[in-house]
Amino acid sequence: MEVARLQQLDEYLSQGPASHCRDDIWARLCCQQALLALESGSYGVGAVIVDRSNELVCVAHNSVFSPGYQSGKHAEMEVLNILEQDFSHLKRHDLTLYVSLEPCLMCTGRILLSGIGQVRYLAKDKAGGFATHMHLLPPAWKNLASQLIVEHAKVDRFWSDLALTMVEEQSDQMRKKVVSAWQASVDERL
Repeated sequence: MEVARLQQLDEYLSQGPASHCRDDIWARLCCQQALLALESGSYGVGAVIVDRSNELVCVAHNSVFSPGYQSGKHAEMEVLNILEQDFSHLKRHDLTLYVSLEPCLMCTGRILLSGIGQVRYLAKDKAGGFATHMHLLPPAWKNLASQLIVEHAKVDRFWSDLALTMVEEQSDQMRKKVVSAWQASVDERL
């Protein structure tokens, strides 16, 4: 991504509105993490976990292309890795995961297995989001999903729009990078 465009997004982020909705403070942090992901050449997605007292536990961002291609380094996966490594003593059901983009199928499965109690996302992922499609899961997974609350975060529209912009900003380029990484692995086997 062009440095000038990253600077524009950073400036826009810094001009975000004062917090007046329940989840605005975490939306800002998700968007800051998403910008870090873009700066590292990955998908612009950020994630934050907070506890029942609304205190920050950990943060992460997508790093699928930093360094190299690593398919499991979605923002949600990264923040859950930190949680499981450094905060294993916390009661998972009391935690809320904020993420700038609705989790995909892979991340939804990991969230379900993690025991997190709530997921709040800033922007709906029309192309690949799965967190709002729990009714499509097989019975055993539906049982896990029955313990999880998934909802659109209550945020100023500014944050939802910014989160979506940061994902859409590079979506075509990112898809091409994924395909290129897949092709490289096929070429290595030949």
